[in-house]
Amino acid sequence: MTESLKLKLIKNAAWLFSADVISKLLAYGVIVILSRTLGPEGLGQYSFIFYYVGLLSIFSDFGVSYYFMREVARDRNKAEELLPDILGLKIVLALVNFGVIAVLTVFLPKPIWMKVLILLVGAEAVLMWVSYVFVNLMYAHEVTKYEAIARTIERVWAFFVGGAVLYLYKSLSPFIIALLVGYTIRESLRVKWGSNFIKNVKIYFRPKMWIFLLKKSYPFWLIGIFTMIYYRTDMVMLSLMKGDYETGIYRVAYTLIEVSLFVPNIVVSTTMPSMARLWKEDRRTLNTLLKRSIQMLVGLGVLALAGYYIFARLGILIIFGKKFLTSVPVLRILAFAVPFMFLSSLFGSFLNATGNELVFTKITGLTALLNVLLNYVLILNYGAEGAAIATVCTQGLAVLFSIFSVKNTFKQESYQVF
Repeated sequence: MTESLKLKLIKNAAWLFSADVISKLLAYGVIVILSRTLGPEGLGQYSFIFYYVGLLSIFSDFGVSYYFMREVARDRNKAEELLPDILGLKIVLALVNFGVIAVLTVFLPKPIWMKVLILLVGAEAVLMWVSYVFVNLMYAHEVTKYEAIARTIERVWAFFVGGAVLYLYKSLSPFIIALLVGYTIRESLRVKWGSNFIKNVKIYFRPKMWIFLLKKSYPFWLIGIFTMIYYRTDMVMLSLMKGDYETGIYRVAYTLIEVSLFVPNIVVSTTMPSMARLWKEDRRTLNTLLKRSIQMLVGLGVLALAGYYIFARLGILIIFGKKFLTSVPVLRILAFAVPFMFLSSLFGSFLNATGNELVFTKITGLTALLNVLLNYVLILNYGAEGAAIATVCTQGLAVLFSIFSVKNTFKQESYQVF
């Protein structure tokens, strides 16, 4: 890799690393306060609300944001050309998606107060879905510091304001409303700072152009749907099949696993625009970048696995308390998924950046289907531990398929990755 590329990647990674460390600490601080205040049931209700909205956000993007980022990363002059139509399409899709959530929530077998909170979270999500366009615009210019700052501000708000509200009222409803205020601040900052990377922010409502965009972006949409099903279906299925308590037990274990996921998130966010550009300009350098990323993620993934398995009981006892000791076996099972999660994120980013998004669509589709089937069978029989086993199996399968796909991508270039 060239020195300038190394410096740019290190700089972007440093911003995201700093933000992620602060954000994760504050985010998990919020989860700890919530779990110790409201117990497994309250944590389960909180998890269901946000995972349910996330799972139903399938019509919010159709892959246009990711397509926009890749195209602008390859040619920054395309930002002015594409942004107005993408913004118009995103606004329409976000409103339609909120309508879908509102209709389905009416028939949800949950209390009225939870349905109201779901609608409030869904309404704020409209702003979030639109703001992602501006985040991707910044990432396409290989600038990550503004997103890092926005994310940190929101987490500081959630910890201090949300934590204070939870301490005073000891109720889920005012706590979630406080969180939504912080999310709105974050979305506003994303739009404000992202707008600086383009001369004029315009919004067009041109259906013909939307059809063109959807034809180009639909593989990314399918990937997004399958990924969403993959990562959110376990929590939703646990809540509906086993109740809020079991969901809370699983959420505690998964929350600790999520601490380590900032590593692949940083690697992917900083390398994806460079991968897209190098695929066109310098494939030898791209090969080197991918090799080094794999080596780093494998090493860190194995260390994380060992740490989670050895210190599972101690970590849960110190952070969440005795009420959550039943999460220990769940955490130890999920630990085996960590190295797979690290590599899966990298391989997916590589395949998307190099124009092989249809290949990755098939991989995510197959593993998402398997994940749902395994979750149904294993949750029914083993509860939270069954959901953890399903995660490990499907993550491993996703990595296996991805390895074959990445090797085939480089085969014609006579480069060896593995």
